[in-house]
Amino acid sequence: MRELSSPALVLIRVAIAAVIFYIIHTLTSRERITSRADYGRLALYSVLGVSVNQLFYLYGLSFTTATAAQMLIVAGPAITLLVAILAGREGGTRTKWVGIALAGAGALTLVGSAPEGSRFGNAIILCNVWAYSTYLVLARDILRRYRPLTVITWIFIFGAFTLLPIGIVPLMRELPALSTQAWLGIAWIIAFPTVAAYYINMWALTQVESSLVSTFVYLQPVMTALMAVPILGEKLSVRMIPAAVLIFAGVAVSIRAGRRPGAVPSPADQTMVEP
Repeated sequence: MRELSSPALVLIRVAIAAVIFYIIHTLTSRERITSRADYGRLALYSVLGVSVNQLFYLYGLSFTTATAAQMLIVAGPAITLLVAILAGREGGTRTKWVGIALAGAGALTLVGSAPEGSRFGNAIILCNVWAYSTYLVLARDILRRYRPLTVITWIFIFGAFTLLPIGIVPLMRELPALSTQAWLGIAWIIAFPTVAAYYINMWALTQVESSLVSTFVYLQPVMTALMAVPILGEKLSVRMIPAAVLIFAGVAVSIRAGRRPGAVPSPADQTMVEP
């Protein structure tokens, strides 16, 4: 991000990942999208789950710390549950509202207690989480009709075309000056947090309950902090502690509410690691 602007980095990441997903899908599956309406839905999901999601995340990250950003990402399952209730996809219970309130209070505490510059970045990250949560809720229906690989492939294809007018000019301007280190960073981002992460998540969802998979979101801020301190020189703020406690508690309550006996898995249970 020292050498590429957010639109340029997102475009190159999504475009190359789209090509990889398309090749994998072509070689391993013959499934096709059966209606024009579904193409329209996939285009909408790509705006929320890829374009807005990744643009806002990288833009917000340039104003805040990696640790604070991942702390807000943890609130994703609770925010997803809130979106599902507001969209009428799930009923609200007292336990669910308590979980949403706790996670929301933690997120707002983290945004409000940060320095002014970081506060803006945290707010953008929170918008990113909201966009991704909305994508998860809306995309749940189409995942009942198509395989995850098919959905992911088309979402990335549409995302690449959506990002093209935003990122092509800065990408062409910044590409010639990229260092070898930057190219290695781009290769890592595409191979592991994008393509491999989606595949690992799909495999995990075939082995254990989706709610169990979603609980591993707790590891993201912990692992980020462990790496951000020595690699990026970030300092952990004491002000993050009460926000982290509220967010972790809220997500735990939200997920527990969705795991009660006889409950239908909610979109919050299916929250995957942030792409």
